[in-house]
Amino acid sequence: MKNVEDYLKKYEDLNIEKLFHELFPMMRSITGAGFRNSVQIGFRNFGISAKEMKIPSGSKVFDWIVPAEWDIREAWVKNSKGKVIIDLNNSNLHILNFSSSFHGVISKDELLKHLHTMPDRPEWIPYRTSYYIDNWGFCCKHSLLSSEDFSGPFEVYIDSTKNSKSGNLYWYESEHKGASTDTILISTYFCHPSLANDNLSGFVTALALFNFIRSQDTRLTYKLVVVPETIGSLAYLKSIRKRDLQKILGGFVVTTTAGQGPIGVKKTFLGDHPLDKISKEVCQRIDPKSFTYDFIPLGSDERQYSSPEFRIPTISITNSKYHEYDEYHSSADNLEYISMPNFRNNLAAHIEVVNWLEMNVTPRKRDSGGAGGEFQLGKYGLFPNIGGKNYQKVVQYENRENNELKIEIFAWLMHLIDGKTSVLEMSEKSGIPFEALSESLELFKLKGLVSYL
Repeated sequence: MKNVEDYLKKYEDLNIEKLFHELFPMMRSITGAGFRNSVQIGFRNFGISAKEMKIPSGSKVFDWIVPAEWDIREAWVKNSKGKVIIDLNNSNLHILNFSSSFHGVISKDELLKHLHTMPDRPEWIPYRTSYYIDNWGFCCKHSLLSSEDFSGPFEVYIDSTKNSKSGNLYWYESEHKGASTDTILISTYFCHPSLANDNLSGFVTALALFNFIRSQDTRLTYKLVVVPETIGSLAYLKSIRKRDLQKILGGFVVTTTAGQGPIGVKKTFLGDHPLDKISKEVCQRIDPKSFTYDFIPLGSDERQYSSPEFRIPTISITNSKYHEYDEYHSSADNLEYISMPNFRNNLAAHIEVVNWLEMNVTPRKRDSGGAGGEFQLGKYGLFPNIGGKNYQKVVQYENRENNELKIEIFAWLMHLIDGKTSVLEMSEKSGIPFEALSESLELFKLKGLVSYL
């Protein structure tokens, strides 16, 4: 795998900031043309081909029913003077996402039953949804309710459709095949409109990560899945054959990757999976202020992937994780809130974790002479021809001389290569850095001493 910086040098050529600005204002939901169009624009930007998958509205997916296909064209509220005081054209967040259509003149008390505000943040518009219960409504600044403009009666107009007869829920899949069928899942959701950190940043990060992976010859196979949150991941899981599910070693739920905070890694449900250990180490190097969140079954699609029927361990590498920042699910989560330097660092962390996954092989010896024990390293040019030097010094690993380092690493490799122990496990047992073991293992492979996928 190439160095992370080699890819990030092309960062400007990927038009990432332009893509953020293009996708941010588009209306989206868990179904409808907005979701499909947004995802397809993202794929085209990176030149990624994807398979479009769908399931009809009304279908049963485990305990869930796929909702109708929703689209909206116009929505507004006029006060008693005919002035438009809430308008979908001004913000996608003004409408209760998945709102039913409605047209009528109603009182202030009746309108208040259908308004959603943030009293503690009176100038922000909240993001609210009603996917599975038929309802209509608006979201607005709380300060509007105490203004002179909020005078009834009000004319309310919502022009939306819910197609349950011929509608579908869509998701998208793309695969990069590696030397092994062992698979890493890269899942992201993209069903929220006009929210920059949640979930626009995660969608773009997932595409940029997959774009890096598909330019490489990889040991593992990688599967990119773009879904509407919850119902989409469930539909994807239902579509997987059991034998394909067994190939998935783990994965990423890519979300909230460009916020103002440091990198935070939400652990897998196992807590000690290789993804947990690798992510913690990699992120600490990239961002010394990084930290970990313990797993809880609340949040995003890791809830579905790690549920009892599937048990796919997934991590999330975030900057300002959902629920953890004040701007979450509000109009304040905009393009001014996000940090592009943080986005870049987060992408670098995802890529470096993939690099480590590629290096985390489980080697086995190639038996050239039928005997066990150590290799005779001298005849492979890996050990000095003059023996007798004392290598067993009681000093820290970092202070050893270069030759002593190599001998110690080689010795640990020969001790631990049993066809069962991964490089990560070797590092934990020996105290030798992961990269040093991986580099020396490559020398063993070049000399024909070991093999691995």
